[in-house]
Amino acid sequence: MAPRRRQATLVVLGGGAALNLLIGAVLALFLLQSHQQTMQHARVTAQNLSTVLKENISGTLRALDAALGSTADDLLQLPPAAAAGLLAQLRERQPALGALRVFDAAGRLQRGAALPSDAAGAIAGRSWFQALRGPAGPGLSISPPRLDAASGRWHVLLARAMRDAGGRFHGVLTAEVDLARLSSAFSLVSVGAKGAMTLSSSDEQVFARYARRHYDDTMIGKTIASAKLRAYVASGQRPETYLFTSPLDGVERLISLQRIFDRPLLAAPANLYFSVGLASDDYLQKWREEARAGALIMLLSLLVSGAAAWSLLRFWHERDARQIQSRAFEREHAVNEERLRIMQGLHDGVGSQLLSALMMVQGGNASREQTVLLLQECMDDMRLAIDTLAPDEPDLLPVLGNFRFRMEARCRALGLDFLWTNHALPDALTLAPHAGLQLLRVLQEALANVLRHAQARRVKVEVYFSPRQLRVRIEDDGVGMAPPPPLAGGGHGMANMRLRAHKLGATLAWLDAGGEAPRPGTVVELVVPLNEASAKATIQGRPPGSAPSAVKPRKPTGANLGSAP
Repeated sequence: MAPRRRQATLVVLGGGAALNLLIGAVLALFLLQSHQQTMQHARVTAQNLSTVLKENISGTLRALDAALGSTADDLLQLPPAAAAGLLAQLRERQPALGALRVFDAAGRLQRGAALPSDAAGAIAGRSWFQALRGPAGPGLSISPPRLDAASGRWHVLLARAMRDAGGRFHGVLTAEVDLARLSSAFSLVSVGAKGAMTLSSSDEQVFARYARRHYDDTMIGKTIASAKLRAYVASGQRPETYLFTSPLDGVERLISLQRIFDRPLLAAPANLYFSVGLASDDYLQKWREEARAGALIMLLSLLVSGAAAWSLLRFWHERDARQIQSRAFEREHAVNEERLRIMQGLHDGVGSQLLSALMMVQGGNASREQTVLLLQECMDDMRLAIDTLAPDEPDLLPVLGNFRFRMEARCRALGLDFLWTNHALPDALTLAPHAGLQLLRVLQEALANVLRHAQARRVKVEVYFSPRQLRVRIEDDGVGMAPPPPLAGGGHGMANMRLRAHKLGATLAWLDAGGEAPRPGTVVELVVPLNEASAKATIQGRPPGSAPSAVKPRKPTGANLGSAP
């Protein structure tokens, strides 16, 4: 039963593991596809947002540049007295432009709002001014971000060169632009709780930043190093969306980078770049919820399959235990029935023989020899019952060996030659104890008749084993006898032999030995049918035709009742 239990346990555990592996594979495939779809959606969203906002910033700067450019051209053609009105008109058309100023070719302020004290006299040395004063090229220049100490707000200067028809430089027209107004469109776009949008120059300087759902002016004017931005500036090849962990806040974001101007427009800096960063914590939030749900489903599957496997194994083990208990009960019941039958046989056989002997002795009709013979037969019958009932002898072969041992001793004590031969001896011969007892009593009665009546000098017993039957042939060289009449009710001697053979389902026959007169002899032949499982006929490795071996006798059981004759 233990191998069956192990096999059942392996089957259940293997089935549960296979089922959980299948569920895990399905969940993993679903989560993988869902992750890929989420990433693709985030990439498309980041690219669309960066494109829309890039166009918004680009359009705003182009409109401001166009207004500044036309005003700069008009300032060279109109008389100086009309300059103030022209600047006022520019302010009305473009409210985003503030603090308009006109500088001459040497960087001196000609008209417009007064310069802050820290900027007076230093305009000519600024990079944006130097870029406009050089050879004619792109007309707009943007200064680095500057913090206005008075207002506390960040702004940049948009500057346009004033050149005559011959291309000579006559100065610049500048306008202050509040960076908060320039990036006002950022607040209209949702990039998630941890998303970020950044406007920076080609030299990685931050112009405007919108992060964590608010305008972040703490980063303006600072530099955020980005290898992707440097490669974009150098090659002009826009990178695909990429993951980047910001050194500022440690947040991983999916970045889509855009160049503001596709054609040259700026003299300084070389260009502006805009990026949209969607935080992984934001766009993967739903997927992570799905992953947690998948993990819970997997855990639930493991718990349910484990509980089901435990319940199934417990049911099987309990069923096996009940089957074992039932088989043990059946065996015990069968043993009790066997014991009851044998006890009944002892009562009917040994008991009746003892009663007959007692009555003969009491009546004075028995001689000493008759009394000894009766008692000896009682002893033999009791030993047969004890041998067949022995719990350590389920095999009939050792019992046959004991029987042979006793009968050979008795025959030789009476001067008879006793020869016992086995043919095709198997490894084991299994018969029910009551059947084995009936078989041995038939053999005992046949040999007892030889001892009592045959006047023989030799008796030969041959046992033929096969998977389907057991055939025993007892032949003597005595006076011979006529075959007995058919069984007609109870009786003693040969009638009892017929009755026992009938109980075995066996055939019993008396034959003429065919000897010469006056001692033709008698043959008694008993054929007992067997099922194939009864005789395990591995014939001890003997080749056909070899000499048969005898059943190995063991020490007779019941030796405490008296020594074997």
